[in-house]
Amino acid sequence: MKLGERVRGVPLALQSVKVTPSVYLMGLSDSEQDKPKNLQLLERDWFDIALVYSNRRRAIIALEKGAAGARAFEQAFSIWEQNAPRE
Repeated sequence: MKLGERVRGVPLALQSVKVTPSVYLMGLSDSEQDKPKNLQLLERDWFDIALVYSNRRRAIIALEKGAAGARAFEQAFSIWEQNAPRE
């Protein structure tokens, strides 16, 4: 996650599983230590998705949330907060 298109990003804390040789399933870490950091990073406007091709070449896809994306994240955070277990 990053603050601008040309700024170096900060990685989210993820857990990944190799499903097939070319398919991975990734999810945010559920660790109590990682959750606050991930939530803070997800507020940023830009995502970098790093790829490594089978020929070992690398690429980065940079995506901007935009207004519609920001609203989608706000809605998701609101739903998560409503459904969070209470202590």
